[in-house]
Amino acid sequence: MTAQRREHLVYNNKEYYLTTEPLHLYLKDNNISFKCCTTNCWRGYVGYWSIEKNKLYLTDLKAYIENFQEVGLDYLFPDKKKVFAEWFSGEIRIPHGKMMKYIHQGYASLYETELFIKIEKGFVVDQYEIDNTHLYDDKAGMEARNMEDLIQAILGVKPRKIKPHKKKGILFRIIERMSNSLFKEK
Repeated sequence: MTAQRREHLVYNNKEYYLTTEPLHLYLKDNNISFKCCTTNCWRGYVGYWSIEKNKLYLTDLKAYIENFQEVGLDYLFPDKKKVFAEWFSGEIRIPHGKMMKYIHQGYASLYETELFIKIEKGFVVDQYEIDNTHLYDDKAGMEARNMEDLIQAILGVKPRKIKPHKKKGILFRIIERMSNSLFKEK
């Protein structure tokens, strides 16, 4: 999958590009889909957002319907200049700073800094920032992070860390033995 065109957000008078699609759930719940017009935007739309007084708003939309006809915000919300995103709860991820590693897949490229804004029913409830510069020298850490991002881009869910169990099940032991024997033969 090609790296995807990102949603736009104006926050604290700065423009950012998201690796989150806050409109996705609204479209899914209302059985609305758009047509893909290019491989860098499989979802068929780009949302333009702002955070004002701790509220998330959809301020514009560029989307495509049948015959590649372009539509805007009024297609979803007639006569509205901006729409309070009460349907969205989750984290908005905003990578910024220097791109440390380009990944030609979804939103998997790694940047120096990532800002996370936690939203509940359209309201900002928390935010935090992560500094990724330590990953410049930690290639294994960078690869692990990229793998997590790939999984999230493909499946739409963030992978959970699973605690290792002391006791292995029979199926796990069989698979482990089979994989060990395959690697020993080569």
